[in-house]
Amino acid sequence: MIVVVRNMKWLAVGSLWGCVCAQVIGGVPEQAARPNVIVIMTDDQGLGDLSSSGNPHLKTPHLDGLRAEGVDLANFVASPTCSATRAALLSGLHEFRCGVSHTHSGRSWIRPDVPLMPEIFGQAGYRTAIIGKWHLGDALPCRPEDRGFHELFIHGGGAIGQTPDRWGNSYENPRVRTREGWRLTKGHGTRVFFEEAERFIKQRAADEAPFYLHLAPNSPQAPQLAPLGSAARFLEAGLAEPVASFYAMIEEIDACVGRLLGQLDALGLAERTIIVFMGDNGSALAHWSGGLRGAKGSTDEGGVRVPCFIRWPGRIPAKRVVREMTSPLDLLPSLATLAGVAMPEGWRGDGIDLADCMTGTAELTAGRLLFTHLGRWPGDETPERHRATNFAVRDGRWLLQGLELFDLRADPGQKVNGFETFPDEAARLLTAYGNWWESVAPVVRQPVRPLIGDPRQPRVALTAHDWWPSREIDGEGDSGLVTQAEIRRRLEALAAGTPAVAEISGHWKLRAARDGHYQVTLSLLPGEASETERNRLSQLKAGTVHIRAGRREVEMPLIRTATSVTMGMDINAGEVDLEAWFTGQLPGKGILGAFFVSIERAGDRRTPDIDLEIRTEPEK
Repeated sequence: MIVVVRNMKWLAVGSLWGCVCAQVIGGVPEQAARPNVIVIMTDDQGLGDLSSSGNPHLKTPHLDGLRAEGVDLANFVASPTCSATRAALLSGLHEFRCGVSHTHSGRSWIRPDVPLMPEIFGQAGYRTAIIGKWHLGDALPCRPEDRGFHELFIHGGGAIGQTPDRWGNSYENPRVRTREGWRLTKGHGTRVFFEEAERFIKQRAADEAPFYLHLAPNSPQAPQLAPLGSAARFLEAGLAEPVASFYAMIEEIDACVGRLLGQLDALGLAERTIIVFMGDNGSALAHWSGGLRGAKGSTDEGGVRVPCFIRWPGRIPAKRVVREMTSPLDLLPSLATLAGVAMPEGWRGDGIDLADCMTGTAELTAGRLLFTHLGRWPGDETPERHRATNFAVRDGRWLLQGLELFDLRADPGQKVNGFETFPDEAARLLTAYGNWWESVAPVVRQPVRPLIGDPRQPRVALTAHDWWPSREIDGEGDSGLVTQAEIRRRLEALAAGTPAVAEISGHWKLRAARDGHYQVTLSLLPGEASETERNRLSQLKAGTVHIRAGRREVEMPLIRTATSVTMGMDINAGEVDLEAWFTGQLPGKGILGAFFVSIERAGDRRTPDIDLEIRTEPEK
């Protein structure tokens, strides 16, 4: 996504902000006087997806009012995709430094050694909760409960209905994961998440300790499924699907925000609560974007510009607009300063502290550089091959994308390429980009590995969503099966005897906490799928099942009609690449990876760990 380069002027100003802000808010507050913090992050809602941005189709009065009651970061530059922005927000570091370079394929897991906002606020006495979307890892050590959240109420993966989510989940009556396990809810997902937020806030209202709430509804992310009947207004106005449902989902968010704001007023918490509202990337549909080019998944303005506004009555002036570039990287240090929360000793992020700017006691000056890279290169390819593609550098006026240069002040719609007209500006930004790339290159390739064999999570579930490329299929590339719908389509084709079903597999990059004997269960559908569905779609044919963990491989014959297979194998502590697949399921000799695997340690090794070295001695 983005990172900031600061000159000495920025560093000097940054060093003064904490002191000035302490005067503005009366010094570092005592714990009971510290403000609550609510960060609301919607999914795929870009800058143009609000009526206060000029969208002629939407009515978002509560969000528009919230925007007017605080500071509007009007040039807020996020990432082109969601996991990246979420990593940057929570860590204050560019996502490439956090292990996040994709939204799936094993590269959306956040590094466990990077301090995150819930950990930092939790250590300061805050009660922390996440509601909605996490999308930074579904197993130890990357789950939200491993990263500082006391309470959780979330779906799996990057969207309701993605492969790591509860099988068969949907926006209506979704199942959510809590510390106690999966819970069935009632209602549309957006409302379910906001109602849980209201419950959490009410529960915390009587506490002396403040709270930090990360509220991340999955709306309006695909599949665009709006509450029943709510899209009718847009359809009658001539808008087609999925735009009608996309807009209806945004208006549902607005209504839910209105109820939450009303609750804060009723509980007397409004003046004690900082509220941040933001999107995670550019609009998914970009039906109306105010003339900005691009959408989610691009480094264009329309791909990265999102709404962001912050309200704190009595401390942040109403109707304040900041037009210089800001970023999700800035929110962790800014919120920590406003709340009087100490950052870890020696911490240094990639953003800047905006506390004084938010409170109106200082102005930002132009000149910072923000770096964007889409990431998402295929599979195991070296990032260096993609260094010169899908990147952007911004300095508040100029936008460099490859061999295109745009003057955003004169040309916000990116219509006139000034690369040859302004060669000095192009060279300056290209040089800065090269220096930045060299700074992130050493860490961007390092995978974040889920832990197996750790008593904190005895049974680990792995899915094809997080496959790295297969070691058994040449040239497989980026092979993650991201959604349950993709898996169903493939299994339906197999059940129908379609002859052209392609082979597919992948491996997981893991870390074993302990030597031992591990039980590995492989299947094409997860255990919570209905018996009817499992019998219809995931019955295995006669063949062979294989597991390879590092240099060890075990195999055994498949029993026809089985829907899962459990095998045991010894695994050494440390890094291990694991792949599990079936033969005999596809026409010819093709292999079919196990879409769902669970693994747990079942005791000590069964056989000695013998490492044989075979060599031929030359004749004397």
